[in-house]
Amino acid sequence: MIDIPRPAASLSVPPGRVVVGAYLRGLRESRGLDLKDVASQLDYALSSLSRMERCEVPLRPTVVTRLLQEYGVVEPQEIRAVTALVDPDKQHLDPHSARARDRLASCWRAASAARVYAGHWLPPAVHTLDYARAYADVHRIDLHGPSTGVRFPPPTPKQRLTLLIDEDVLVRPVGGPDAMAGQIDYLQRLIEQGSLVVRVVPLNRPGTFVRPPFTQLDPYGYPLHVETSAAGMRYSTGAEPGAALDLVEEAADSLAVGYDRLEACRATFAGGRS
Repeated sequence: MIDIPRPAASLSVPPGRVVVGAYLRGLRESRGLDLKDVASQLDYALSSLSRMERCEVPLRPTVVTRLLQEYGVVEPQEIRAVTALVDPDKQHLDPHSARARDRLASCWRAASAARVYAGHWLPPAVHTLDYARAYADVHRIDLHGPSTGVRFPPPTPKQRLTLLIDEDVLVRPVGGPDAMAGQIDYLQRLIEQGSLVVRVVPLNRPGTFVRPPFTQLDPYGYPLHVETSAAGMRYSTGAEPGAALDLVEEAADSLAVGYDRLEACRATFAGGRS
């Protein structure tokens, strides 16, 4: 049985290790595989696999490759993309693809809290079916290639999502008036269930902001920041991005005002149905 020794405690963990560790767990769970069975099949120590998924040990490219293949990921270019994230000396950029999206979804699944600043589109974790279809149609170039089946988890009271949105998001009729009315109604229900906090950032509010879309997660307790751009998802750690996001939240309207804005927009779209 192969055991991977535990390294000395480290105050920082490379963001790529966090992403890949969460992704390995997401792949395994999406296939209904138990960690014990995988350990037995590959002749790895159960504790070693658990520590790899939880980002507690460095990830060896050869081991990551073997696990990916066990989970059905066999394309050489995809294996190269994942193992590149493990390399602490390379930039932690995951170019747009369906599987890069799955890796981000895996980080969401491993997080106990999330905070998102959205500038044009709502994040996938709160999409209704109609909104998701409209999003996929517009972003079809970003979602190319086959998915591995890892999905974004919906917000729950145990994993509360704070959503900071520019007011522009609420007035854009994504998918048409019916789709937007239904999407906003879903956000309101999540708020009422205690699963979601929504703060609206006025477009004329001055301040020093990060550029949306920007996501802050804590998979396994490690701070992880995700900046989405035309190139893909750029992962980073550290305090500075989170501090910038704090400024965005300080500039946002109160919770009560945010809910009132949602209701006003929902009523406008509902009234505009044809």
